[in-house]
Amino acid sequence: MCPGFEEMADPEPDEHELGYRLVDDDPYAPVLLATMDATGRWGATIRLRAWERALLNPSRGERILDVGCGLGDAALALGADLGAGGEVVGVDASTEMIAAARSRAGDAVCRVRFEVGDAVELDEPDGAFDAVRAERALQWLDDPRAAVAEMVRVLRPGGLLSLIDTDWSTFDLDVGDDDLASIVRDAMTTERGRPSNVGGRLADLAVDAGLDIVGRTAATHRWIDWDPDESPAPDGCFSMASLATDLVDAGRLPADRHEWFVDTVHAAARQARFAMSLTVFGVVGRRPPSPNEHPTGC
Repeated sequence: MCPGFEEMADPEPDEHELGYRLVDDDPYAPVLLATMDATGRWGATIRLRAWERALLNPSRGERILDVGCGLGDAALALGADLGAGGEVVGVDASTEMIAAARSRAGDAVCRVRFEVGDAVELDEPDGAFDAVRAERALQWLDDPRAAVAEMVRVLRPGGLLSLIDTDWSTFDLDVGDDDLASIVRDAMTTERGRPSNVGGRLADLAVDAGLDIVGRTAATHRWIDWDPDESPAPDGCFSMASLATDLVDAGRLPADRHEWFVDTVHAAARQARFAMSLTVFGVVGRRPPSPNEHPTGC
């Protein structure tokens, strides 16, 4: 998910504000859902999901859980390999997301179940899934460590857990103004109210939860072609007005420089001097076999 910080009050309504915490109460929920579709088309997202699929190697008859499933597109794509005997389960805190995911599941070849639920209190039995995934979900949770532990609980011994998440400390905005770039860079290194930089800590979370690391990777998404007169926000991202408001709230940007910030970025974009980037990390870990379980062939 693209937003870097908490939703902030803005004197002017902004359909492209930061935030996915309160999707169901957001008057612009359809815009947030469309933004999620856009992030699914990012080159970085496509590369990370392909990498994940290769490591998870879903097989016929398996069960896969997607925690924070959003619109369900990633879960349904993995479900294509499971056959009629397999099952995909998606859990998300948002009823809007779940409704959208259910509406997209009509052509699934496996059993599909999308439910509203809590990532730190999954309503699933121990060891119920062959694979569990969470993509850009941990950054919105108060306790990512507890959520990872819960995912491991419902994972069978020998099963795989895939974690994909953003590290907003990698966010870079280059519009030819060093002061502006420094303001953004310094603000993004600080986590305020949520673990926005959790992407860089995924391997530690997996190891602390008792998993053996199978693979690690990262992919960077770059924006270089954006016309602010045609689109209020770069593809799959937030508006520059929303970013400026958040910087003001964080004490990184004086309130009287809000308009300067937005105008500077927009002017650079119109002159093809706009560049923005963000790195997303991926980790896959295996739950060790239980003590009385022996490797195949022994």
